[in-house]
Amino acid sequence: MFYQITSEEITMTKLTRWTLARASRDWFSDTELGSNADAYVRTLSDRGYALPTISIYLESVAHFAHWCARRRIDLREINEGAAERFLNRHLPICRCALRCQRSRHSVRAALAHLLDLLRTEGRITPKRSPDPTAIVGEICRFGHYLTQVCGLSPATCSVRLQRVRAFLLDGFATGRIRISTLKPADVIRFLAKYTQGWAASSKRAAGDSLRSYFRFKALQGEHTAALSAAIPTVAQWRMARLPKGISVDQLNRLLKAFDRTSATGKRDYAITRCFVDLGLRTTEVARLRLEDIDWRQGLVRISGKGRRVDVLPLPQATGRAIVDYLRSGRPQTSIRALFMRHRPPLNTPATPCVVRAAVRYAATRCGVERCFHGPQVLRHTLAQRLVQGGTPLKQIADLLRHRSLDTTTIYAKVDLPALNRVALPWPGRHS
Repeated sequence: MFYQITSEEITMTKLTRWTLARASRDWFSDTELGSNADAYVRTLSDRGYALPTISIYLESVAHFAHWCARRRIDLREINEGAAERFLNRHLPICRCALRCQRSRHSVRAALAHLLDLLRTEGRITPKRSPDPTAIVGEICRFGHYLTQVCGLSPATCSVRLQRVRAFLLDGFATGRIRISTLKPADVIRFLAKYTQGWAASSKRAAGDSLRSYFRFKALQGEHTAALSAAIPTVAQWRMARLPKGISVDQLNRLLKAFDRTSATGKRDYAITRCFVDLGLRTTEVARLRLEDIDWRQGLVRISGKGRRVDVLPLPQATGRAIVDYLRSGRPQTSIRALFMRHRPPLNTPATPCVVRAAVRYAATRCGVERCFHGPQVLRHTLAQRLVQGGTPLKQIADLLRHRSLDTTTIYAKVDLPALNRVALPWPGRHS
């Protein structure tokens, strides 16, 4: 169980002494990192880490400080590279003491907090990319194009930047970027090697990333039409499969899998109701803010794809779950995000990963994890219920905020009673 250490429970000086009693106090003495011990402990305490965890992390930092001093590593040389050398080269053969932290997971987390603190205080240089300067600048400009011109979501931008970065490193790792020197065969060779063993949908997404980059370069006067044309077309039939959903019984089991007496359970139940009743996407749930809900009008504002903002009616069940969380579950904070983290680091909004895990863990607890492939299943389940209930496709498209009605027509395939009424007998079969 995590709890936040307050000044009433224990002073920072006593806390540092207690933790350093278990770490080697001598390892911190006469080192440049020794003056950061109090600030390090205070930062972890403010983020809600428990006292034993702080002790383990501080032991790890003391060990790292001792290693840096023996290696004569200056404070200005402390960065991710030094941390990796400590983890990969020193830790496996460490003989510094009989009882020092050797768990790579704990030590890596401790050093990540240390680097964040040192950068916040301006004592070490900002984090630098290992990529060549030309590629770093190109990726930065392409990212600006994706967000400011195309209006893509952060998740989509991240994937496209990752694919294009791999492409640029493959072709221009040692020199400046010259798109004019590329041939269509270079594009084909890269995609064949880079996407080997990938699913068809992933290969198609990789091709879309390169097309997007070539369009970006075309706006700058580069001739990229031949390169775009060389990207292989991946066969993918959108209407070939049925949308994956869960049954009514499985949905009821999922909604009962939350401990609604705890703060975390209240939050996770409210998150799940947003998926079940509104058909929201994971990022849309994570983006919800307190001011997005109009309690008087019973409306909720959704920040969706492409910076699109929609207003939907707030169902009673969803509203009651959110109210219960706000009244007796959500921590007191000045942050305006609707859903917050309940484990360290505290006082931070729930990320899409936290939102996704809240529903996935509930599916595991109630035994429906085999047919549960993420919160998107609940969006499909809502659409299926509406189709089978006779709701027009146009209304379903408005609720799910599809840009094209063609996207919604795939759910017509799950209306089995209606399909049975229009199905023709198989040729040669006697009814």
